[in-house]
Amino acid sequence: MPPAAPLRNAVADIFKEVDEDLKRDQALELWRKYGRYIIAFAAAVVLGTAGVVAWNNYREHQREADGNTFAQAFQLVGRGDAAATPAMTDIAGHDGAYRILAQLQLAALKQNGGDKAGAIAIYDQIAGDGDAEQPFRDLATLLSALASVDTGDAAAIDKKLQPLLAATSAFRPSAMEIEGLLQLKAGNYVAAHKTYQQIADDVTAPPSLRQRATQILAWIGEL
Repeated sequence: MPPAAPLRNAVADIFKEVDEDLKRDQALELWRKYGRYIIAFAAAVVLGTAGVVAWNNYREHQREADGNTFAQAFQLVGRGDAAATPAMTDIAGHDGAYRILAQLQLAALKQNGGDKAGAIAIYDQIAGDGDAEQPFRDLATLLSALASVDTGDAAAIDKKLQPLLAATSAFRPSAMEIEGLLQLKAGNYVAAHKTYQQIADDVTAPPSLRQRATQILAWIGEL
């Protein structure tokens, strides 16, 4: 005798729940797999921007003393020296061409040291700093959102990303990538597929980012 309708429905619900749990677990595993590459990309942006801006400031303002101080602190960061944090803290606490760069490096040091909340606080401070140049404020917003993906409130992160998702934003592809991760974590695979397809089709996006989007699209297609 076939099972009664209520029993069949209950069994179907159980299988559906298990399937959703598996998908959520796979989404988290995907973040663990690809998240480090996104973080590495963001770090490269910070370092690359730091180098360009530091050089321009040196050329335009000839602030040799400030430049040397930042360069020495940056070498401490590269060596993993414990003195890097107080050195960057000192630079970040004074007005000057390298203040924002030092704050970005200090936030990165805090995040690498496990103080994610401290890093996010610094990024948010830069993002709201009216004296900072807009590219730095946008970069800080992106890094704050990125640092919040694992444990932050999805709605708050999404709100933070909105200005960077504008067509005119230089950080739009990276902001979309983080948006896609939020959608994956929420189990919204239809929206995530749409987001990553836009990234994959965006000829202005960095090739490595488009490649990651293509790989994630392939993963979503297997669900």
